[in-house]
Amino acid sequence: MVNADSLRLYLAVKKRDDRSQMEDTLVLDGFNIRTFATASELWEAFQQSPARLVVSERRFTDGFSGLDLVGNIRKHHLTPYVYTVVLSTMGNLKEMKEALAVGVDDYLVRPYNRLQLRSRALVGMRWLNYIDSLYESKSGKQ
Repeated sequence: MVNADSLRLYLAVKKRDDRSQMEDTLVLDGFNIRTFATASELWEAFQQSPARLVVSERRFTDGFSGLDLVGNIRKHHLTPYVYTVVLSTMGNLKEMKEALAVGVDDYLVRPYNRLQLRSRALVGMRWLNYIDSLYESKSGKQ
């Protein structure tokens, strides 16, 4: 069973102050957090040591977006499942549909409050526990 203490969470956010604030928020629930300034930095680290929960901004100046990140995770890392959340200032339906089509699990529109971020991470943890329990029961592990 996944719990917050054992769950590796990667966070990619451009602004250092925003990264720090989000990390402080998620630490309250005991998540094992590693932060990055870009989605491409997160992807490099992910390939070496995957996380189960990934939170990323949608747009970065280096051209590798949060959607590119999620697309790479979905293409190259099928199991165990990785729960993904994308943060964006764009809340229109077209943008959300694009994100969902790439494989994003949750889409958080800015401005948001700390409770929204915490709740998305906790929901992700619950889904991972559910998915893991299905896998364990299917493979006969108890």
